[in-house]
Amino acid sequence: MSQQPTHAELKQELAATKVVEPLLPIEKKLIAGSLITGIALLVVLVVVNHLFPLNV
Repeated sequence: MSQQPTHAELKQELAATKVVEPLLPIEKKLIAGSLITGIALLVVLVVVNHLFPLNV
């Protein structure tokens, strides 16, 4: 069976692999599109709620 690495070994391995890859342009566009879509839908929800409030 394989041994589980210790906490110190994991910490050392993570410290050795501090390579940060930049986001691709398409990834940036997807993130921006998702954020814009989410904010736009929130605005639509607020407007619809203001125009047609639930009177319970």
